[in-house]
Amino acid sequence: MNQDRPATPHRAVPETAGTDVLEPVPVLEPPLEERHAPAEAVRLRWGDVRNVSVRASRALGMRTTGWVVLGTGLALLLAGWWLSWLELRVAGVAAVGLALAALLFTLGRPSLAVAMTVADRHVQVGARLTGAIVVRNAGRSRTLPGRLDLPIGDETASVGLAALPPDALVEESFVIPTARRCVVQVGPAVSVQGDPFGLSGRETQWTDVVEVFVHPRTLALPGRQTGFVHDLEGHTTQKLSNSDMSFHALREYAPGDDRRHVHWRSSARTGDLMVRQFEETRQSRIAVALDLSDQSYGRDEEFEDAVSVAASFVQQAFREENPLALVTNVDVHRGLTATRAMNELSRVERLDRTHVTQLFRLVRQREAMASIVVVITGSRPRADRLRRAATLLGIDTRVILIRLDPGRPLAVDTVSNVTVVRLPALDDLPRAVRRSDA
Repeated sequence: MNQDRPATPHRAVPETAGTDVLEPVPVLEPPLEERHAPAEAVRLRWGDVRNVSVRASRALGMRTTGWVVLGTGLALLLAGWWLSWLELRVAGVAAVGLALAALLFTLGRPSLAVAMTVADRHVQVGARLTGAIVVRNAGRSRTLPGRLDLPIGDETASVGLAALPPDALVEESFVIPTARRCVVQVGPAVSVQGDPFGLSGRETQWTDVVEVFVHPRTLALPGRQTGFVHDLEGHTTQKLSNSDMSFHALREYAPGDDRRHVHWRSSARTGDLMVRQFEETRQSRIAVALDLSDQSYGRDEEFEDAVSVAASFVQQAFREENPLALVTNVDVHRGLTATRAMNELSRVERLDRTHVTQLFRLVRQREAMASIVVVITGSRPRADRLRRAATLLGIDTRVILIRLDPGRPLAVDTVSNVTVVRLPALDDLPRAVRRSDA
């Protein structure tokens, strides 16, 4: 019976050990299948192979076409050697020689000095804008023929460079597209060294990227409009003040009143000291809020007119030297110069997953002190819902809601502090402003 009992593992025990350490302790070993399992092979991922090939192509200056020719030549050499076919070996040698000869065109770095100039970085849509690029051989030896590529927006202009002697230069002009409001990125200018067959090519960057801002079209608004400023300091409020520019009434003198405001004629007539009472005036702080919600607009032209309306009010605010905040559905821009404000309007695009009500909430949260709020949106939001949303801004805020609605007649409707303008086209904006201020 003792032979069938499994052997118990033993371990050495010191003589001073107690009886509690005499309990057997099992030896932990990995399972048999894990001890004899082969090491896991390193798997090559396609992304790693592609990255290595891209780095090799850049280092050697070999293009995809060159690799194809080189691989084809090697395949022809192997096939010719295997089949003992002389013609295949000759074709393979020619293909490999052509690929290797193409690499000779990429050796060295051209000694060029490249300068790019743009006539103006801030233009209005539709204005003609040109630039120039000057290439000079800054080396001591004659350059090889090549090509200079200059990205201009979505297009690329290519300038063929002939062999230039030392200190020789070539100048080329280019036209920057300004047909639509946008930000055009010009550059970087890149020289391309390569063989005539396009098997190899090495690019060298010479200039940085220059941003050209194509501003939206604007219209001059009539007079000191927007409504709303009635004196040199600002518009009056219901709050009374002891010292301001808008006279309100006369009252009896109280201790602490400024004696400079005593009205002596009235005091002599009534027998009591009378002082002037004023209404507090505030400089008009304007918030121009542009709705970027994609669901608010129909065609793209409707949105572009909305951007132009916002730009017209922005320029008018700067001409009147009023504090301005430019608000969109996602951001509030304060402290902008006129140029920076127009640059921001050159960048804006229609957005998904937003709504015009978010624009009202952002104005209420970030521009609660604005005295005039101009909200520009498209034809899809209903006028009654816009009026309800305007109640978020408070009764003391003058609100102008402009709905771009092509094909509908011009309409201006003012109720309390809210004016709703239905604007059929951008050219009707000055007339709409005059009617809203009537």
